[in-house]
Amino acid sequence: MMDKSAIQHIQDTAAIPELIAHISDLPVLSPLVAAPESVTLHDLEKHMPLASRFRLNYATTSMADFIEYNTLHDLEGATCFVDAEAMRAESIFDLGTVAEPGHKENRGLLELKELAAYAAIRQVNGVAMGQKKAAEFIEDWADNCTSIVAKGGDHMEPMAAAAALCDLTIAAAREVNSIVDDFGASMSAMERIEAKNQDAIPATMIFTTAPYSGLALRVIAVRIGLLTTEDKPKIVLRILRLEQLQEDIAGEFKDEILNSTEDLELKTFIGEVR
Repeated sequence: MMDKSAIQHIQDTAAIPELIAHISDLPVLSPLVAAPESVTLHDLEKHMPLASRFRLNYATTSMADFIEYNTLHDLEGATCFVDAEAMRAESIFDLGTVAEPGHKENRGLLELKELAAYAAIRQVNGVAMGQKKAAEFIEDWADNCTSIVAKGGDHMEPMAAAAALCDLTIAAAREVNSIVDDFGASMSAMERIEAKNQDAIPATMIFTTAPYSGLALRVIAVRIGLLTTEDKPKIVLRILRLEQLQEDIAGEFKDEILNSTEDLELKTFIGEVR
């Protein structure tokens, strides 16, 4: 009398010829074999001299390298998705088509990073800084401060502008007016706080830098504001029309990617893969 394991073995092996015939008709890329361990399928690709298909997740911050990589791996069905606001693009080379979808295992990713000078001006935008910190910013990025104009209209060298910010002092004056009549008395006080030598204080600045590697130089207009509400003055650098600047940069990024794929099989879409 056969035990349970023997019966199970007969049942498993009886199905092997039919399973082998079914596998042989499948258009698989990797070779498969039916082994008698509860008829488990084993992938033999790791034992082959070459892989059955190309797989790679490539990532870079260089737009030039991303464009070259797209060109080298270009084929029908390849697709690039551009997220201009995030300064990001992703290519899926084996996406395939609706009729013949690919495995989506060969990808290229571009994520641009802000260059140091652009990151620096963005980080201080709208931030109230002490005199020393504001002066140090201008000194550190003097090469990018291509034009500084004082409140009086005179052009200033970056080091002179930094020195002027360090030399700022606050003057305060108090005026009291009182009016007395038959119906009572009223008193008003006005405190005036101002900075000395205002004509020599930097008022505007042109900051020139490329925002990201591979993109054009940008001329960034910056207003230099002075806060006198405290004993020590605060300096505020504010980028003028920042939103428009960001839109222009995103538009240039999108156009660069679109132009680079015009002669490729690779198709480009605006958006992101989720």
